[in-house]
Amino acid sequence: MKKFQKVEAFTGLEAAIVLIAFVVVAAVFSYVVLGAGFFTSQQAQKVVYSGMAQASSNLVILGNVYGDASGTNQNGTGSIHTLIFTVGLAAGGTTIDMNQTVLVYQNETILQTLSIPPTGVNLTSTGVLVPPGSWQWGIMSKQNANANNLLETNEQFTLMVNISPDPPTISNGLPASDTFTLQIRPSVGAALPVTHEAPGDIYPMNILY
Repeated sequence: MKKFQKVEAFTGLEAAIVLIAFVVVAAVFSYVVLGAGFFTSQQAQKVVYSGMAQASSNLVILGNVYGDASGTNQNGTGSIHTLIFTVGLAAGGTTIDMNQTVLVYQNETILQTLSIPPTGVNLTSTGVLVPPGSWQWGIMSKQNANANNLLETNEQFTLMVNISPDPPTISNGLPASDTFTLQIRPSVGAALPVTHEAPGDIYPMNILY
């Protein structure tokens, strides 16, 4: 008579326990992998959006850029001491805090960073315009805007920029036929370069091209 050997095998309960363990481990591993993928995707999305915000300028120039030479011109000669122009947000642009915006003026001989004075540009009680001081700029007027200095959608700020030493004279401003670049650098977004040329004849108020 043959003797049967005793063979140890899984019972149904043991097999079920092992199967459940494999399922739990696989589920945890899948959750970790998917979580890492979602995190990586979110980080990549942030980088893309941040790059787009930094690469595009939120500001645009609305209308002409004017050069004010009043008080220093003599029959078509002299130099421009103040720039006046209006800015607004580009389509889809985000709000810009003008208090955090930096202006840099440059021509063939000058590279100057301009500051914004706490008082900005004011009108006196008699209606006389008080421009910013030497190498300073300010907000001259606002259209469709609040009292703060946040440039928002559909708002327009007219800026006055003093580009000369103090006191202004016939020869120490922007001369005739000279080209300049004014960079407007907001805290978010690319700088907006404004490049124009003074006309051949300087008058009290000039359109710069």
